[in-house]
Amino acid sequence: MQNDMKEENLYIPYSELPDVSTGSTLGLYFVKDGKGGTFSLQFEDGRLNEASVLLKQNASEDVQQTIEILEKRVSEEESKGVEDEAQAQKTKQEQIDESKDPFDPSTISIEKRVVTMDAIIRRLEQNTIKLNPGFQRKEVWDYTRKCQLIESLLLKIPIPMFYVSASSDGGWTVVDGLQRLSTIRDFVLGQNYLQTGNKEQKGHGFKLDGLEFCGSILNGHDMAGLPILYANRIMETEFTFTIINPGTPEDVKRNIFKRINTGGIQLSPQEIRNALYGGECSVLLGELAEMRCFKDATGWSVKSLRMEDKELVLRFVAFLLRDYTKYNKSVNVDTWLGDTMMIYNALPGLNNRDMMKLVREEHVEISDITPLTREKITQAFEKAMIRGRQLLGAHAFRKSVYPYRRSPINKSLFEAWGVLLSKLTDEEFDHLCHNKTQLLADYEKDLYSNNFVIAISRDSMNKWSVNHRYTVISNLINKYK
Repeated sequence: MQNDMKEENLYIPYSELPDVSTGSTLGLYFVKDGKGGTFSLQFEDGRLNEASVLLKQNASEDVQQTIEILEKRVSEEESKGVEDEAQAQKTKQEQIDESKDPFDPSTISIEKRVVTMDAIIRRLEQNTIKLNPGFQRKEVWDYTRKCQLIESLLLKIPIPMFYVSASSDGGWTVVDGLQRLSTIRDFVLGQNYLQTGNKEQKGHGFKLDGLEFCGSILNGHDMAGLPILYANRIMETEFTFTIINPGTPEDVKRNIFKRINTGGIQLSPQEIRNALYGGECSVLLGELAEMRCFKDATGWSVKSLRMEDKELVLRFVAFLLRDYTKYNKSVNVDTWLGDTMMIYNALPGLNNRDMMKLVREEHVEISDITPLTREKITQAFEKAMIRGRQLLGAHAFRKSVYPYRRSPINKSLFEAWGVLLSKLTDEEFDHLCHNKTQLLADYEKDLYSNNFVIAISRDSMNKWSVNHRYTVISNLINKYK
């Protein structure tokens, strides 16, 4: 390939060649051959079609390299993950207005408290500080950073505030400060002691190394081996905690944690839910998000880094446990999904403290809930993913249909199609597949109608939109099942 050719000039989309004959521009690219000429390549579902593959095979080595760059670009472009339809088209002022929920100040109980190391160690041993492993981001602290934190304690350098949510039974769920508390636990107590309960293992956690100021004295020491002076410095450390007390509305808790940014990256809504509610629902979401059928149905395009995959799965579970007709106009998506996690954690009895609180706050009516078991939910999810892929192909749960370019996964389509397909009998689904051509033709018309676009895009989670998209897709399924 010529050395003076820049990567951005290797190919040009059809829309930038107005002098070329007209026709469908979807998936069509023109590749420069390095000699001033161009030839066309057609992509279908993110891949070269058969004719274009032959062109590539017969092209020169330089042009093949150019096409490989194009293939990579197209693949990345067409597998962007999940579309953020709730915020995509909203103005900055609209987003600000939405965050100003009217809270009753008398119901909010937040306090700042100084907590000693002794108290933290006691709670860690009691397991009354919940260090939710499902909440940890992938950027877990490395050994060097852990040692730096312990050295800060030894030097009496203040560390940032911790944020926790207190439960009615006295437990604390850590939302901000997880890595710091995990490091303190692993050094002061040690994993072996926590796993075995053997007192002789207490204090034999990781050993310090690479210390900047205390290295000549303390490198190679664990907690149990520290000189008394330095051991006392650690055990006499005091920390500042912000504690959200029981009784504070769940909406307020989530709103508070949206503002926390000590780690440099703001918490995503699902990270906040997972930290506050976690439990069995968090385990379920993790298991469903790892299922091969989910990855296949979404084209392996949904990321797990910010729990994007778990939020998508939660949308399905939310409308499976409570019918779309129960979605109230006064409820927003954050409340609906957060309440769903609390509902699942309260199954099968639906009578724990969190559930009773939801009922008191009039977020949930017990009669609206379908109390499905973990096994039933998993079976429904697997059925939905397999059927979605079988019926809708590579465009499953996307605002696109074959042969057009695939768009990202749409949350509203994922949840609506998923729930409705999971409820069909095998015979009904077979009828859908038998009438697939006619169904997809009708679906394309619905997909691009103005009202349906609104119902799965900007205003997707208001009551009208939820009702409209379920009604449209239900009518389509009923016509051909």
